[in-house]
Amino acid sequence: MMGGVFPRSRGFTLIELLCVISIIAILAGMILSSLGSINEKGDALKCTQNLRSIGAAVQLYVGAHDNEFPEVQTDPNNPTYPPPSEAKGMLETFAPFGLVQDSVKCPADVRNKKFNYFVKYGTSYEWAPYVDDELQTAPQIFTRRGQLTMPLSRIIVCFDVERVHGIHGDFPSKKNYLYADGHIRDYTSSAPRAKPKN
Repeated sequence: MMGGVFPRSRGFTLIELLCVISIIAILAGMILSSLGSINEKGDALKCTQNLRSIGAAVQLYVGAHDNEFPEVQTDPNNPTYPPPSEAKGMLETFAPFGLVQDSVKCPADVRNKKFNYFVKYGTSYEWAPYVDDELQTAPQIFTRRGQLTMPLSRIIVCFDVERVHGIHGDFPSKKNYLYADGHIRDYTSSAPRAKPKN
């Protein structure tokens, strides 16, 4: 000890402290934005898995019913097929073929307070009645050009009710579509909405 004076320990200046806080805030922002993107990609993956489960249940139903697609009520609250039709909602129709409630619940739809069709209708997906009561071997589709036989790879059977994927991210919002042959695609623009056959 020289002269009874203790050496002073040097502390942080206000500017150094503000720099450290701003660096931490920038890093936290980067991490949080990437977590949102990871969540959205996870939602899209789960949605795709759900549609694959629905597609598998559809194929099992068709196999058990002489290669004929079922009649499915598109909106249980507003029936497409009035009585005496025995058409039911998607979950009721395909539950005997392994479809469970979680498979009709899109996490992006459930997480979004604006939509949440699962709470409103019991499903996050809409059934497209293009193939209702049609044979899988040669489905007849009714279009503006008349009645056509189309390949299963071009017939949509089910899709997200709304474009819920990517709403909060840096890419355009999307909908996932299940086709009659079991493959799934996503679109940034809506495919034409299905109209029931009369």
